[in-house]
Amino acid sequence: MLKEKEFKELIGFGHTKLIIGYILVTGLGFPYLFLTERMGSSGFHPVKDTLGIFIGLIYAALVAIGNIYIFYYLKTNPKTAALQRTPKQMLRDLSYYLSFTLIMSTFMLAVPLRLTSDCGLSTGEVIRNIIGACLLVSILTGFYEAAYYMNALKKSIKEQEQLKRENVESQLEILKNQVKPHFLFNSLNTLASLIPEDASLAVDYVHNLSKVYRYVLEIKDKKLIPVAEELSCVKAYLFMLQIRFGNNLNYEIEESGLVDKHHIVPLSLQLLVENAVKHNIISSKKPLTIIIAPKGNKLTVTNNLQPKIQVAKSTGTGLANIKSRYQILTNLPVEIIKSDHQFSVELPIIDVQ
Repeated sequence: MLKEKEFKELIGFGHTKLIIGYILVTGLGFPYLFLTERMGSSGFHPVKDTLGIFIGLIYAALVAIGNIYIFYYLKTNPKTAALQRTPKQMLRDLSYYLSFTLIMSTFMLAVPLRLTSDCGLSTGEVIRNIIGACLLVSILTGFYEAAYYMNALKKSIKEQEQLKRENVESQLEILKNQVKPHFLFNSLNTLASLIPEDASLAVDYVHNLSKVYRYVLEIKDKKLIPVAEELSCVKAYLFMLQIRFGNNLNYEIEESGLVDKHHIVPLSLQLLVENAVKHNIISSKKPLTIIIAPKGNKLTVTNNLQPKIQVAKSTGTGLANIKSRYQILTNLPVEIIKSDHQFSVELPIIDVQ
């Protein structure tokens, strides 16, 4: 009843019983609170008072349910559902509630309530009816508005905590992978081989290694990062990988069309590059090529697909972590496109002014 699940999502609880109770209380009480000149003023009149109560119940039901559906429309329509609203937008919403209430009040005054009296309604009754209707609707919609914003605040706090946890998990996962014995062994072994052969390149290798670590530590509290900064980190990471794998690993980074306002979630590119290296064969016969390039309002990471027969056990947090953070921040999907020969991940680019 009354879109129970949808309203629970909006205001945080099922409201059917609340609405039924509201209709009964206001429907039974409305005629006596605001029409006392005609109802109950000279003792109980079986026909008129019973008819008045019946009309009051119908009136309360129509006004309450109508305004609740207006509330539902305002909170689910992308054009009117913004949490931060201007005074003009607030007045617009209020006008919807009051306009519907006044229309229903006029209808009830013009037709059914006349049946409860031998003559027309007095000016006082009309005024009290309109004031009473607006008052009761204000209480109802005010309660729903308050519940909506309290629920939105609760969800926002929960999402912020989840996002913070996801970022921490991402950082820990990367740091954990980078301090694993095989990672340190490979890095130090590469460095050791470089020192006697090319001391200058060895220095560059160390600089890029420190750059990756520093980036991971510096972005711990950031939800979004400029694409330029993320690309700077992944370039350092790819530099290290290319020294390790030589010509067996190739990469291309396209930056045309990217501007300062373009952001993505932190460490997403590094995680995707890491996954490509981890899950694919890299050899002279089967070199791996990784391409990072903008595609419309997305940033794509593509590699040729040549999966390893055996892959070290994965925690599964890399791609899932990226998708989860995007969903929390923007509700935009991370697209995964897989064919027989190619694997591609499309990250939404978020504009931050």
